[in-house]
Amino acid sequence: MLAPLVKGRKGHYRELFEQTLKRGYNKVRIDGEISDIKAGMQIDRYKIHDIEAVIDRLQVNGLDTQRLTDSVATALKMGHGYLMVLSENGLHPYSKFLMDPVSGISYDEPQPNSFSFNSPYGACEHCEGLGEVAEVNINYIIPDKTKSINKGAIIPVGELRDNWTFTQLRAVAKHLSFSLADTIEKLTHEQVDAVLYGLKDKITIEYTANDGKKHKYQSEWKGKGLGF
Repeated sequence: MLAPLVKGRKGHYRELFEQTLKRGYNKVRIDGEISDIKAGMQIDRYKIHDIEAVIDRLQVNGLDTQRLTDSVATALKMGHGYLMVLSENGLHPYSKFLMDPVSGISYDEPQPNSFSFNSPYGACEHCEGLGEVAEVNINYIIPDKTKSINKGAIIPVGELRDNWTFTQLRAVAKHLSFSLADTIEKLTHEQVDAVLYGLKDKITIEYTANDGKKHKYQSEWKGKGLGF
């Protein structure tokens, strides 16, 4: 009988092994292998691990029901409501919560607020309980695709000015190999989306300070046009 301690996390878990040993359990199951806990024991901190404490070893024949009851209670306590039974037929997860016995996925006990649209626990994650979703109409952001960004194609940005926004936009244009003087209709969907919604990769921004010195640095671009 096993009590889950770690599920899919990195770490060396030396302190966890020491605490488990102090509680009177000298065996753990690490990534499917049962091992004795030794002084100073630790595992690869950079790998993802599953760790369970071995609570008890029981045989079906002549099973002591009181011992079984005590072991189940201990495993559930150490496993925060979860336990596992390892048998010749494989690994079987159990939980005092609602759980799929095949995948081991469990859910909290349903509460009244789980079914309330104006509660954060029951509200639809997509509309947040409002019943409708407000979206920006791109045709209002860029009404005239024959214009360039320099000429004010993106309404919230306006026409070319000597400001930080256009310094960043020039860096985006250089990163994606287009010009702010190009009309929107000549740009690819990828280029327009990058301007409006941002980029995953950092861009190199070049600017001239007040003292006339030029500088470069890496920065994120989170988009311009839909956040206004």
